[in-house]
Amino acid sequence: MSDFKENVEKLNVRGIVLSSVMTAFGLVVALVWKDTIIATVDYLLPNTDDGTLQGMYISATAVTLLVIVLAKFAIKLNERVEREIDRVQSYFEDDDNEE
Repeated sequence: MSDFKENVEKLNVRGIVLSSVMTAFGLVVALVWKDTIIATVDYLLPNTDDGTLQGMYISATAVTLLVIVLAKFAIKLNERVEREIDRVQSYFEDDDNEE
């Protein structure tokens, strides 16, 4: 049974999930900025609507800020879960030491 517990601790599922979520957030930001950069290049060439470019920059900035807020929230939530797990594990470790 201790081998199973060691393997679970090494796996760090929460870390893997958090990393995947952050990667997904980064992908969202990259896709928004990709469109914005393409629009900037189109803007430098004739026949581009100025309102569309401004809207794209505003939306790219808004999405970036939203993703930053969500990422910080996910990190804080993970830290809180880590502390709670450590607290619960300490109860079990105290019980093991008393025996």
